[in-house]
Order: sequence, then C-alpha cells, then structure tokens
Amino acid sequence: MLTFTYEVPNKVRMSTKIPIINEQGEPVFTLQKNQHRFFARIVHDTVRGGLPYCYKVNDMNGEFFYSIVCTFPGIRYQLTEQSSQQMIPITSHRVQLIEKAYSFLLNNHTYYFERDATNAGHLKCDNQQIATVYLPFDPDIWKKIDKIIVKATTKEIAALAAVLYHTFYYYDA
Repeated sequence: MLTFTYEVPNKVRMSTKIPIINEQGEPVFTLQKNQHRFFARIVHDTVRGGLPYCYKVNDMNGEFFYSIVCTFPGIRYQLTEQSSQQMIPITSHRVQLIEKAYSFLLNNHTYYFERDATNAGHLKCDNQQIATVYLPFDPDIWKKIDKIIVKATTKEIAALAAVLYHTFYYYDA
C-alpha cells in the first residue's frame, strides 16, 4: 500500500488548503472545507445538528477530485466524483450502539467506510480493504498539529479515503 500524509492545523478556515503528501514528500492533492449549501447552512445553524462542514479534495491544478456535499445536515450526504460529475448518495448505517458507517455505489462497485475502536477509518471496495486512515498519537506535536496518515492502494483511493475520514470521523461526528 502507498502511504500519504496530511497535517491539520488547529485553525482551519474556508480558504485553508491542506496538502496531501505522498511518500516522496510531493503534494498530490489538497483537502479543503466545502461549505454546506444555503438551506443546509440555515438548518445546521438553527438546530446545531449534523456535521459542521463537508470537505473536498482537489488535484494540484485546483480541479476538484472528490467532494462531499450535504443536502440536509446529519441525514443526507452525497459524493461527487470528478470523472462522472454525478451526485452519489451516501448511506449511513448504524454500527453497534452509536457508531456509524457509510456506504455508496461508485462505478458499479460498493464502497463501505467505517471507523474501528482505535478511531482508524477503513475503506473497503466490494469487501476488499483498499485504504486505512488514522491519526497516530504523538505527544510531541499533539497540541500543535494533527498528522493524519493514509495508506491506500492508489493515490485516487487515498484522496477518497481522506475526504471521507475528514468529513465523517475527524471531528468525532
């Protein structure tokens, strides 16, 4: 598996672009907040439910690669992928008592994303593990910055896993 990393500073603004870096130290994608649509922002601000933001991954030319949008906070999320430009519904599943997992159908493949007891996110495609995303505990930098590690079969899968992890699990949603 290929290894990618990205570092999340304590303050992330809408304009903050977080580079996703490959093993050679080269940036391959950027992760950025993707503000909810107008109606979803109003609902979120009113009820304070659901995820505060969704995220998108852009390639280094600034073209979006994957993005997650919310049509209604906490209930309806959709994935947009660069090549098809279609909105793919993401279905949430209750796992155990309070944990959620997410699934969607992309290019006739079933994807499933869930978090384990160590807070690592695991992405499976047709029941085969294709990526793992985790935040290792490092007491030296813990209070300054979070360094997220993504292990994936391809850089495209790493981008997908990063946007899913950051949207659904990074903020313990």
